Amino acid sequence: MSDTVLPQDVFVGQDFYAPGLRVVVGGKELRQIETDVVSVSYTDKNNEIDSVELTVNNWDPDGLGPGRGWWKYSDSNTLDPWQDVEIWMGYYRAGNDELRRMMVGELVRLTPSFTAGGPATLTVRGLGMLNRFRTSQISKDYFQKKDSWIFRDIVQTVAQQTRQSIANLDLVVDDDEIGRTMANEDEIKHLTIKQEYAINFLFERSRAIRYELAVDVSQVQPGGRRTVTLHYRPANAVKRPTYILEWGKSLISFQPSFATSNQVSEVIVRCWNREQKKKFEGTATLADLQAEGIIDPAADLKTNAGPQSKRTEIVTDQVVQSDAEAAQLAKSRLRVIAQSVVSGRGRTIGLPDLRQGTKLQMKGLGRFDGNYVVEQTTHSIGDGGYTTDFTARMEK
Repeated sequence: MSDTVLPQDVFVGQDFYAPGLRVVVGGKELRQIETDVVSVSYTDKNNEIDSVELTVNNWDPDGLGPGRGWWKYSDSNTLDPWQDVEIWMGYYRAGNDELRRMMVGELVRLTPSFTAGGPATLTVRGLGMLNRFRTSQISKDYFQKKDSWIFRDIVQTVAQQTRQSIANLDLVVDDDEIGRTMANEDEIKHLTIKQEYAINFLFERSRAIRYELAVDVSQVQPGGRRTVTLHYRPANAVKRPTYILEWGKSLISFQPSFATSNQVSEVIVRCWNREQKKKFEGTATLADLQAEGIIDPAADLKTNAGPQSKRTEIVTDQVVQSDAEAAQLAKSRLRVIAQSVVSGRGRTIGLPDLRQGTKLQMKGLGRFDGNYVVEQTTHSIGDGGYTTDFTARMEK
């Protein structure tokens, strides 16, 4: 792992006795809902819009007076879809509120559960604010442009579309950040977007080139206006604490997986460009990824490579405009494959700042000790308290 490590031992100077939750819907904090919450889970992934699911007790036996019950959430509009929602999770320490805002978004689904036995509950699902920017699919070709220039152009297009339907929601970029990033980028000869939502394309593109797609959402301003700032930057430029998780202490469980069935040592991209009437070809090998912290099973896990470790994958269904573009595409494809050789699922005590992209130092796992990058987290509060489940991939 090439990034600077800022280690943070989970148990040093911290306590986890009083987990807390705050739910804000339509700009109003729902204090009364806290006693009705059965469970809440927030999921953060590196290739999807973040989401939350909240389950509450739905039946109030005396809601309409003594002995006159009602379905207090399914028969009211308190948790109806299309409303803004904020979810805060964390702890109360020494009487201080240390909750973190996990998500700002909108409620998209309401599901009551009427069962013959057990409590009557209602579950609502919310999606992060980026969901509101999936307005329409786009198709576009870019020539001789840098990644960050393309990103800004896409965001400006989406912002214009959004203003037509949601006048009080502004989507912007950080121009200074884009300028710094572009200074270290090369021009792309040709990049195509084919009939897909721009946000989905940016998720895929950022993962392919090892960028982070992140969002900052402002508090509601006078008149109900919000500003959403979208960030697009190299993942190694984002500095976060590296959590130290040790089996038997701060690491509740961990299940690593060393998988080789889909691994290849080489990717070749070949394309016959009909317009130019030329053949383009590019090749990438594992040696091209050594500087990126990709795990080498033979060296890093001290295992003997089998005969299938020298396989080659040939890609022929992608259109490229040059040998250099073919080589870059081959490298991106090989990177995605190689990153999955060692991965794992784990659970630790609830850590609201443990999010996708966070670095981990894992200890007490034998040869699976080492550095990991988190790809997905699920933060849950329920009968068992507050826990964080995660999936992560191993890196040097």
